[in-house]
Amino acid sequence: MTSKRDRFLAAARGESPDRPPVGAWVHYGSARWSPEQVAEAHLRFYRDYDWDFIKVMHDYRIDLPGGLDEITDPAQLDTVLADPSAELESHARQREALRLIRAEAPEAAIIETLFSPTQTLVRALGGSVIDYFKADPALAHRTIARVAGVLARYVTGLADLGVDALFVAVNGASKDPTSFGLTPEQFRDWVAPYDIQVLAAATPLVRIAHLHGEDAQPELIADYPVEVLSWSDRDSEPAIADATSRYGWAPMVGIDEIDSLYWTPSEAAAHVLRARRAAGDRLIVAPNCTLHSDINPHALEGLRRGVEAALED
Repeated sequence: MTSKRDRFLAAARGESPDRPPVGAWVHYGSARWSPEQVAEAHLRFYRDYDWDFIKVMHDYRIDLPGGLDEITDPAQLDTVLADPSAELESHARQREALRLIRAEAPEAAIIETLFSPTQTLVRALGGSVIDYFKADPALAHRTIARVAGVLARYVTGLADLGVDALFVAVNGASKDPTSFGLTPEQFRDWVAPYDIQVLAAATPLVRIAHLHGEDAQPELIADYPVEVLSWSDRDSEPAIADATSRYGWAPMVGIDEIDSLYWTPSEAAAHVLRARRAAGDRLIVAPNCTLHSDINPHALEGLRRGVEAALED
């Protein structure tokens, strides 16, 4: 019998295990929870639907200097992670959550979630940091470089915790508001190099790039060192088949993250079957992005059901 971890790892290599691995995720609003609470929520969600993998949400924000909650002067950005060698409390809390999850679910594949260095700053300090970076690319480079160094050091220890894969959410390569109006040139200058630094540090793991947003441009991440692509295939390139044939990525897709909020189980299963056919059944079945936390549980059951149905020609 194929184990859940082996099923996931085989699919990430572009192989066809006994069936595609399947899983899903939501945001739990856990930024202020203890690691024990974070682990409990993930394990309950995993067991309720018998997923093959647990994608652990990284809702903790990076540690900030005391009293800083937004940037009103660009000089404040130089105080963020001023000592990039310092151990972050937020990372220690996330590592403990991962340790607890692995101990309780030894059979599951575990995926750690990380946001790109640029998006990590946005999540901690708001979208206005992008305006400061646009006005001063040198500031962008030295600030994002510090964050990238800290994240790269963090990911090098994930394999020791029993983590199987790293899911890095990439913002800035699409044409919708989630890219904050970045041009392709800005993305290549002070976003992509630091994403690549973090991904390169995670070499022992399966690396998943999540190309976030609508009308995204996969060519902007074509040189990212990743094995798997997660993206909203109904709103952006590449087509599912092209993810592998053109870029060499195993696709991680399955159901639309927005429309699925009101889907029936049969609708969810039908979309999974569509993705399976398009990928020649070589894929990881998952939502195209984070699902709404209030999605109907029956739709999630349909997502699970879609990997168990026979794939007809």
